[in-house]
Parts: sequence; C-alpha cells; structure tokens
Amino acid sequence: MNNKALTFVATSSILLIVFGYWYQSFLQDRIQRVINVTDCQINKTSCRVKIDDVAFLTLSILPIGIPQTQALDIDVELEGFDANRISVNFEGIEIDHNLLPYSLDKQDPYHFSGKGFLSICSLRKMHWLANIIINSDDAVLLKVSFPFETIQN
Repeated sequence: MNNKALTFVATSSILLIVFGYWYQSFLQDRIQRVINVTDCQINKTSCRVKIDDVAFLTLSILPIGIPQTQALDIDVELEGFDANRISVNFEGIEIDHNLLPYSLDKQDPYHFSGKGFLSICSLRKMHWLANIIINSDDAVLLKVSFPFETIQN
C-alpha cells in the first residue's frame, strides 16, 4: 500500500471514530428511557425484553456467536408499540469502540431488519453492547442495551 492510500485510510478511520463519538453524545441527549438487559445472551439466542406492561422487544442477531468481520443479520420485533426508525450500534467495553449505527429497514410498524458488522478486535475475548435505538416522530424514545461477548478462536 502506498503512502497516499495509507494516509487516506488512517484519516478516514479517525474521522469515522470521531463521528461515532459525536453521534453517541448527540444521541444520549435525546434518549427518553434506557433499558439495560442483564438476563439474556444475544450471542447465543434471540432475546425478548419487557418494555412495560404491554410492550415487548425481541432481538435476534445471526449467525450465532456474533462473529467478528462477518455480516450480521439483525432482526427486531416489537409488540404493543410501533416505531418509525430503529438502529443498532455496537459499543466495545475493554477497548472503547463506538461504531457507527446501522439503520434497520422497516418491514412493517412492528418489524425491522437489516445487516450489521462487528469490527475485529485484537483481544481474544471482548465484551460488547448492542444498543437498539428506537425512534418515533423524530424523538428517541428508547435505548435497549444488550451485553454480549466475542471470543476469537
């Protein structure tokens, strides 16, 4: 790789990281409610979370194990409430990664799906959060965070 290409890649990476941090900060100011899930492992199975007395969210990420550097199929089902937009971003714990959010396509008011990608990490074992951001009428209603871990073989 020549110096110009290396400089471009390095500069682009830095800009993406800075944008990720800015977006995270901007987003935090607009979130009305946060739910931190502690009793489910999305890297092993889909997870259904109670939002309130009548509302639930189900998250599924395939392939099982959430491997790094592979395209991920992300599926969100809502029960008891609808949304205009849903996005997901992956946040690293040991190494502070704030990756850009992936917008999910609206299949109907209660079902969103799309693709995502988990960047490679130099650690053998890495802890992450999958943050599901639910928007309605240009307001961020809800952030649901699912912890998980990846292990490199």
